[in-house]
Amino acid sequence: MIHMKKQFSQDQKKAFVDAANPHQWFLTADNLHSAAHALWCRRGMSQLTRSEPGHSPVTWDETNRATFLLAAFAMENMLKAFLVYEDPSLIEEGFISKITTHNLWSLANRTSCIPYKARDRWVFEALSEGNESWARYPCGRDADDIQREGQFTVRLWGKYCSMMNIYTVKMKKMLSKGWVGPFGFYGKWEIIDSF
Repeated sequence: MIHMKKQFSQDQKKAFVDAANPHQWFLTADNLHSAAHALWCRRGMSQLTRSEPGHSPVTWDETNRATFLLAAFAMENMLKAFLVYEDPSLIEEGFISKITTHNLWSLANRTSCIPYKARDRWVFEALSEGNESWARYPCGRDADDIQREGQFTVRLWGKYCSMMNIYTVKMKKMLSKGWVGPFGFYGKWEIIDSF
């Protein structure tokens, strides 16, 4: 089956640029990160334990899955903010082009704006693993794709937060310099303190 790309009017494309500009991706990333942080702060209030005959019980925090998913989505939106900032053509046709993946390493690898990509690859891969399987769904696509819920460790959380802080500072600087998008769109955002 051949899928044809939908054609949009000039007005629709302009409206899409307004909705998909890097500031909007950044706001979404910040919102999701705030929600992940709120859940992280609730850790220890409730736990789940899985016991199977012949195996030691496995315990994890009840907020683990949702925190993981929100953090992965926050990182995805932050990376897409950088990508759209660098390449406005990704949103000029009225749809998101070439960045529809949820694979964070793939997205990170495409931007030249973020530091220490190779060093931090393990964070991108850990968040992607949950984002594409156990954090989002109760099961994989089939019996070959069964993964146990991963643990959002203190080390992973600390590194993720550090990365988000660095990316936030950099994106704020970039947005304050302005962004020229398709169809004559121009935006300049002064972000004072935090949201």
